[in-house]
Amino acid sequence: MDRNDISAYWDAKAEALKTDPSATMKDVILRSLEIEAIGRRLRETDDLLDVGGGNAFAGIQWAKHCRSVRVVDFSEKMVAYGREAVAEAGLTNVQTERGSVLELETFAGQYSAVSCIRVLINLPDREDQLRGVDQLASCVAPGGRLFLIEGLEETFTAMNAMRETMNLPAIPLDWHNTLLPKEALEQRLERELKIDERVDFGEYYYLSRVLHPLLVAPDEPTFQGRCNQEARRLWQAGTARGRFADISTLVLYVCSRPE
Repeated sequence: MDRNDISAYWDAKAEALKTDPSATMKDVILRSLEIEAIGRRLRETDDLLDVGGGNAFAGIQWAKHCRSVRVVDFSEKMVAYGREAVAEAGLTNVQTERGSVLELETFAGQYSAVSCIRVLINLPDREDQLRGVDQLASCVAPGGRLFLIEGLEETFTAMNAMRETMNLPAIPLDWHNTLLPKEALEQRLERELKIDERVDFGEYYYLSRVLHPLLVAPDEPTFQGRCNQEARRLWQAGTARGRFADISTLVLYVCSRPE
């Protein structure tokens, strides 16, 4: 995998989907849960740096929860469509610009909130992934928080193992993704920050990735099918929170820097 190939992939996605919410994830329901999980934790006084924010779909929604949002993304096409979306929304507290998770020095110590969703998994080199963690942490001001959602090797493997016990095929990993080992990620985060919460989406994964395909077989499940809609409601209710954490490929780490 080459970083330029990955960049070209996201440029092509931006050109094809423009301001559509599926530009950065086909499962728009899971995407909405990512946005909601972070949005719930933002404060009115926060200045948010959203790293790898794509076409600013999430940043535009978070703008109503905090004072300002700066969206940076490596894809020039994503940035262009993000600016278009911000203009269409008529927002004055959101700005977008090109930037890399590996080059955030100009933002060091400036933000009370930093968000990054599924960006590190697009770096093919483990050393760069961990360097990206350091760069994100460096942007967090004293008393500020980092909201990091990433895919973990162990939970992805466990989810596929559960599917296989039900005679479902394993879900292949996208060619441009490299999942992170949980221990290595958490150890790197804890060099500078404190992990306050680990928020999983396990009940959604169980219902959408295991039960849904079983219910509709031999037809293929659809991302916006009824089962996935109900899975969203169950996650929002929180009544099964944590019970399926071991199969939640994505995990939100809420981290803080001491005052």
